[in-house]
Amino acid sequence: MFNYLDKEKIFHFFEDEEMVSEMLGLILATNIKELKNLASIFESGDYDKLRKTCHKSKPTMLYLGSSFMRDELEQLEKNIPDQFETLYPPFLEKILELENEIGNFLREMSSE
Repeated sequence: MFNYLDKEKIFHFFEDEEMVSEMLGLILATNIKELKNLASIFESGDYDKLRKTCHKSKPTMLYLGSSFMRDELEQLEKNIPDQFETLYPPFLEKILELENEIGNFLREMSSE
């Protein structure tokens, strides 16, 4: 059981296991890595880069079937710089859980 992933939506967008595996690997290497690094972007004061990073990750969450995480990104994007420091820590916990779920999903697919 996954809290943040929807297998049906993932396969709807990416169709077969090979494509799913490739795309999830890319998402881990790019989007998830960037989202785990948002605090350092915030600390640099580059709020425009932070906003753009959040914005470009929103479609990825829909590909994963995670509209909840897309909504979380929307809140982060809208509340820079006023509430980022409050909103980001719980968001980061969810991103780490999402990262773990993606890894579990990939392992589950490879063991079938």
